[in-house]
Amino acid sequence: MAHERPPRGRQAGREYERIGERVSIFLNGRVWYANWQEGPKQKRQTLGTRNHDVARQKARALEGQLSGAVPRQAGTFDIAGVVQAYLDVQESNDRAAKTMMKYRDVLNRFAAHCRDAGVRLMHALSVQTLDDFAVQRRRDGMAAKTVYTELTIVRQWLNFAVTRRMLTMSPVAGTKLVKPKPGPRDYWRQDELDAIVDSAKGPYKAAYLLMSETGMRVGEVIHLTHDDLMLDGPTPVAHIRAKEVVPGEKPWRPKNGEERAVPLSDRAVSMLRTFPRRRRWVIDRMNGTTATAAQPANDRHILAYLKTVLAKLGLEGTNHKFRHSFCTIAVLAGVDFFTLRRWVGHIDEEALKIYVHIADEQAQFSMRQLAERREADRARAAGKGPGKASRAAGDVGADTRAKPARGRQGISKVSAKSSRGGRGAGGGSAKFQQSHGGQQ
Repeated sequence: MAHERPPRGRQAGREYERIGERVSIFLNGRVWYANWQEGPKQKRQTLGTRNHDVARQKARALEGQLSGAVPRQAGTFDIAGVVQAYLDVQESNDRAAKTMMKYRDVLNRFAAHCRDAGVRLMHALSVQTLDDFAVQRRRDGMAAKTVYTELTIVRQWLNFAVTRRMLTMSPVAGTKLVKPKPGPRDYWRQDELDAIVDSAKGPYKAAYLLMSETGMRVGEVIHLTHDDLMLDGPTPVAHIRAKEVVPGEKPWRPKNGEERAVPLSDRAVSMLRTFPRRRRWVIDRMNGTTATAAQPANDRHILAYLKTVLAKLGLEGTNHKFRHSFCTIAVLAGVDFFTLRRWVGHIDEEALKIYVHIADEQAQFSMRQLAERREADRARAAGKGPGKASRAAGDVGADTRAKPARGRQGISKVSAKSSRGGRGAGGGSAKFQQSHGGQQ
């Protein structure tokens, strides 16, 4: 009978775990390594993972290669271990913190769903497993777009398992994931944006004003430093760029890594000029504790405060709705898409389709106005009812004068021309305004 070996040993200050006849594993820092003897020499190599179970699986495969045995079959890996392996690789690829949080949340939820369904190994996954997961998520109240995003992440994970030979073939290979059609998005009108800003106080008020006047994301606002601001000169701007938040840790970067200069409205400049340069960040951290005073503000605190403000005003939305509202008002004001992209950076493809649709309807409305004016001019020139033609032309002119100024002027100028209690920088007919959330 073979004698029983102790599972662990110590060598050179490290704690080893025996996996087979030859291979042991040990933790070096946060990464697992394999160790084995090859003739008179001792060999070591990284296993490229921080997960203990994945390290054991890789060590067993290495043991099989060294002993000449058949390596472990693809598909017999544990689902939870493959999830962790995927997260380790994504983190090593310098993924953003929010992206990693999303991947971890979705894949751990999927692994829990598989465990509850009695599916523990990769080869037991099927199309039905993913379909059941999607159905459960819809029953949880998730939107179709959210479920689509989560299924896309799961499919990426399955492809990773195939490339790492942890799975012979993806169970969804050859199937197509249908992307839900984008629906109309509600947005806050200019008077509603003003009401939100006026109802807020302190750093929250400054954050909401910056988002509503510039279209910046909440992450870009809270990571804005005084060195990023150029308030003097004819064109004040705020520079959105990568920066180190905590010394020695991964720096914060804008979405997609793109850096840009955002024009600041007169109202935003006036507000920023009043800010004392006490700390590095423009928006002070809300809790104000000594330990976190040097850190940027927390976006979840900004969202929680926003919910209380919206509840008092009878409105709904999130931090991102400031950005969508800014873009919608800009399109209605006649700002072209090239200029809008320079201001706000990357625009989601679905959101862009909505903005294009809004611009098309605005263009059709303007074309109808032009056609009515031409008919009125022709009737007056032909002498067919000049009084009626004049009244028609006058009505069209009055409707045209009621629209906000168009062209490549800044949003601040457009907003300044509309009263704070009015409908904002939308313009257009009552029917058009009501169809896109506006009011006459």
